[in-house]
Amino acid sequence: MDFTPGAFYFLKDSFFEKVNERFLKCNYETTKRPHYFAFKDDNTSLYWLVPCSSRTEKFERIIKDKKECNKPTDGIKIVRVRDRKQVLLFQDMFPTTVDYIKNPYVKDGQLVRIESQALVAELNKNANNVRIKLLKGVKFTPTQPNVQRIEKLMLAELARQPLPPPQK
Repeated sequence: MDFTPGAFYFLKDSFFEKVNERFLKCNYETTKRPHYFAFKDDNTSLYWLVPCSSRTEKFERIIKDKKECNKPTDGIKIVRVRDRKQVLLFQDMFPTTVDYIKNPYVKDGQLVRIESQALVAELNKNANNVRIKLLKGVKFTPTQPNVQRIEKLMLAELARQPLPPPQK
């Protein structure tokens, strides 16, 4: 699979069956949801998937409340994708291997992605900061997935895969 920074992806059902994590948002049968903003952790070769939501009003209120209480808002970011607001739920992100990524999100023949490379870089930086906190056990919400367990499962799968042949 070719990975495009800033693009959105779908996961295979087999991922949810494998990790058996109750707080993950599983695939809907009738719609193309959920979809995920993805970034690669070059240290582990895992991809971290950030669930997206279209419930912007709900999350705008949550961000506003957090700011009023001087709490960090790095777990939730609102961005524009194809002229529509999308909520990126960094607080609920989790790792996977490339084998579980079903396909990129394509709508009307176009790859759904964040066009601004500067914004993608900013989001990746935020994602890495949140990833570090999650792996240290920081709880953003009571319903966030157990990313430490999921990462161990995915790293074990990577360790079992044969190494690719050396490039000439």
